[in-house]
Amino acid sequence: MHSLLRLMPHVRFKAALGLAALTVTALPPLAAAETRSEPAPVSASPWFADLSAGLSIIPAGDITLGGRKYEGDFKDGPFLRGSVGRRLGSGWAIEGEWFYRTNSVNSLVASDRRFSGGDAASNNFFLNATYSPGEKFAWRGISPYAGFGFGYIQELDVDLEGADGGEFSSSGASAWQWSIGLRRLLGERAEIFIEGRAVAAGEQELEAKGGRKLRIEYDAWAMLGGLRWSF
Repeated sequence: MHSLLRLMPHVRFKAALGLAALTVTALPPLAAAETRSEPAPVSASPWFADLSAGLSIIPAGDITLGGRKYEGDFKDGPFLRGSVGRRLGSGWAIEGEWFYRTNSVNSLVASDRRFSGGDAASNNFFLNATYSPGEKFAWRGISPYAGFGFGYIQELDVDLEGADGGEFSSSGASAWQWSIGLRRLLGERAEIFIEGRAVAAGEQELEAKGGRKLRIEYDAWAMLGGLRWSF
């Protein structure tokens, strides 16, 4: 059962990414497309901003509180994101982004204790570099891309309900992430995209009033889609 809990978020993530990719590829070709292979999307302006939303996924894992190790299971939750960036030519782009994610506690169980309520949430800032391989890998106006970034978790909060619970928080943690996605140009300035990403922050120590400490493995996934606008 422990192995199954750890596997389920990865299965959901891969299934969601596959479904989203099928949705994008099923869109009708652009009006100007007359051949099977089309050039990769090219925008009229190097500057862009985007808004996106999706699912935040935290795999089942251990939480340590009061000397006890709990097996935690989290529900999928909302993921909200915004960014501003610039294309650098030859497929490269850089962007600064903010995102917020939150996941409710499904269960948190030790041998003699159990929490059934609460959540984990974070406020994050990242600097990313992305690369799209260009015309050779474009199909029906759809271009793949991949990205890598480093960031700063401005605040991480875990709130647990119950007699032994409380509000635990930390700030100033570093993290890194990678992403893969598909994008399609809609006119000269707008494009839609879908993306899967993984964020790795490692084990984080949080503290509540009175000095009580909680430790959590904060490595997470996300599946999102959005609109990018060049300006």
